[in-house]
Amino acid sequence: MKTSRIQDLLDKNKFFSLAIDQGTSLKNLIKENKKDFRENDYFYFKKQVILNLSSEVSSILFDYDTFQSDEIYHKLHVPKIIAYEDDAYNIDDKDKITNLPQKNIDQHIDQFSAIKFFMYFNPDSMVEINNKKIDLILNVSAICKKLNVPFLFEPLLYYDPNSGLSYEEFCKKKPHYIKYFYSEFSKQEYFIDIIKIEFPFNEDEVKGFESNNNKNFYSNNDCQNILQDVFYDSKVPFVFLSAGMKFNNFYNSLSLAKSSGIDFTGFLCGRSIWYDAINIFSCDSNEKFVNWILNEGKSRLVKLKSTL
Repeated sequence: MKTSRIQDLLDKNKFFSLAIDQGTSLKNLIKENKKDFRENDYFYFKKQVILNLSSEVSSILFDYDTFQSDEIYHKLHVPKIIAYEDDAYNIDDKDKITNLPQKNIDQHIDQFSAIKFFMYFNPDSMVEINNKKIDLILNVSAICKKLNVPFLFEPLLYYDPNSGLSYEEFCKKKPHYIKYFYSEFSKQEYFIDIIKIEFPFNEDEVKGFESNNNKNFYSNNDCQNILQDVFYDSKVPFVFLSAGMKFNNFYNSLSLAKSSGIDFTGFLCGRSIWYDAINIFSCDSNEKFVNWILNEGKSRLVKLKSTL
């Protein structure tokens, strides 16, 4: 059954999913820009993104509050993934350990084709901290196994000032960190079905990418070599997240992944598709916002899919 649920997430063996699980961060962005903000504005923004782009994706990643906010999502004929965490910006302490959901998602789990769980992780952090995180990841893995639901895990790299490295040194180690993520979380004991992972380079480090940084030091060929080194021995399926990259940079990164020959399954993208619509929604008419989603938003998705 778990295998069939994984297949539900794919279209012709490819994964091209829309992420709309952002909670507090998205709500605050709209609130900061929109006069007379009302709580329903946050859900309206998400609803238009979901309904107008659902025909172009193989699955949609929801947060629980959004999924429960409108009965229409329960009837939506597209596989759904549930974010199995409280809120990405509601981390319990300075160690950045993810809080599990406060609401009883498990009783509705049959409506979802997979569980997504994220954890901020820095391999150079204190062993005690990382062991706590690994214990929680294994706990979620056990929950997925018990519920017979595929486990989509997202390790998110972050800068830990207690690691002994400067921020510049940390950035230069990104290929090493992402290689560690894939190698570690591919291990059988985690029972992870799909790894949602960052590109092993930062967008402002690549020559030819949109950037305000004049110190780009990776060529396209360098990026292809890094991708091959990180993912050469891939066994567990993996998909790339956009991590808020500028759209063209995310598209070019996916194109580099394709031309490098690595065996990636697809992408899970949120902000790179719809972030630019926030200002239109907040400062212009609903009609212009919806037209942007229908035209530019859909066009972006089609372009991203072309890299697969």
